Amino acid sequence: MTSCAGTRLRALALAALVLGVALAGCASGGGGHLPGVEHNLAELTNPALGPDYSQWLVGPIAYLATKDEVAAYLALKEDKAAESFIEQFWARRNPKGRSENAVLQTFEERGAEADRLYTESGFLGRRTDRGTIYVLYGKPQTIDFEVPPASGAPPIEVWKYALNAPAGLTGRPPSPVYRFMKRGDLTVFYIPGRLDPRLRVRSPGGRH
Repeated sequence: MTSCAGTRLRALALAALVLGVALAGCASGGGGHLPGVEHNLAELTNPALGPDYSQWLVGPIAYLATKDEVAAYLALKEDKAAESFIEQFWARRNPKGRSENAVLQTFEERGAEADRLYTESGFLGRRTDRGTIYVLYGKPQTIDFEVPPASGAPPIEVWKYALNAPAGLTGRPPSPVYRFMKRGDLTVFYIPGRLDPRLRVRSPGGRH
């Protein structure tokens, strides 16, 4: 596989993970709890930027950014501009101008924990479905497992949040329930009756 083809494949695979979050919000009855991102898969990656910045939108950031911010970031042409954009992005989420940005601090702490807990198949944990929910809403109240509908299928991992759970980084509370299932090398949202589109994307070997 050429470097260019590998980069494109990784971008599609990572963006597909983000699509799964939006689908899960609808499947769990929590569409209002996790707003979707109205972009095609490849549109979440800015190919004009270097590897440290090109996929910054993929994962929890896609649900924290406004539509205008997403469009502005995708229009950037230089890494230096991306660095400045990210600084301003977090500054806007620190309205009181405190020296310690509580939102950024929470994001980084949860992101590091998600990376530790949910990194798999070369994907940083914060960019996976479980990691995205963890970063946005924190640790679930309980994690259980359900018997899969098909014999021989992996068990369904069930995350439950309290009905009175506090608002997450999105400003909205989580859905009461999120379900996940192992699909190939990745643990993705379990959506009954739906063929997961990520099954058509081969998982890359590199970390992001």
